[in-house]
Amino acid sequence: MKTAKTPVRRAPNGAVSDKPIAVRLHPEELERFKSRAAREQRSMASVVRLAALRGLDECDRTNTPLTA
Repeated sequence: MKTAKTPVRRAPNGAVSDKPIAVRLHPEELERFKSRAAREQRSMASVVRLAALRGLDECDRTNTPLTA
């Protein structure tokens, strides 16, 4: 008799995972995220989320706008 596997939830607790956000990146930016994800053994979504949160915290801390 086989036991049913419990699905693995990869999103952090409380994260909205049924409404993904598309992000358009330049090829070199995509490669940087892929490289970081492989190095940290994380999904690209996780790396992008953490980078976005770090950047947003920095903008909030310095009270600077989100401009390029």
